[in-house]
Amino acid sequence: MNRHHAVVALWLMGGLGLGCGPKTRKKPSGDTRYTLGTPGDGWTRTKPGGADHAWHNASLSATIYADSNCAERFDDSELDALLDHIAYGVARGKPVRDEPTRLANRDALVRAWEGSLDGIKVNVGAAVTKKSNCVYDIIAIAPPKHFDATWSAFVRVLEGFETRGDGR
Repeated sequence: MNRHHAVVALWLMGGLGLGCGPKTRKKPSGDTRYTLGTPGDGWTRTKPGGADHAWHNASLSATIYADSNCAERFDDSELDALLDHIAYGVARGKPVRDEPTRLANRDALVRAWEGSLDGIKVNVGAAVTKKSNCVYDIIAIAPPKHFDATWSAFVRVLEGFETRGDGR
């Protein structure tokens, strides 16, 4: 595993403290709360660590993962603040993309930044929405030269986002 893959793997497993909400309590499986689109060819499902869903694309050195935090883990902060929390410590400067949108018939924000993980340049994209006492965040991370291809896969994942039942 090269250094870039190691950093992405660490980030995916929550070792860098990213994502919405505290990770101290074992949470119920979020994979039954919501569905996502599939990122497409070249993406392989991986063990998501502390997240609900994750994919990796070795040829792009990219990762996409999704997580949910509900009930006592729910954070009712503004979407803007939730996105800032997700990207804290990675994003550098102003967002290069900033798009209000709708996911599962709720307001959502989608952003992308240039950034750095352990001194390695990356781009990171993130989407966040809230529904039924849950926060849902979906993250994409890739080297700058592969971010456009990663962004396309990220959008496919977002396009399939739907909550099941009341979102819990």
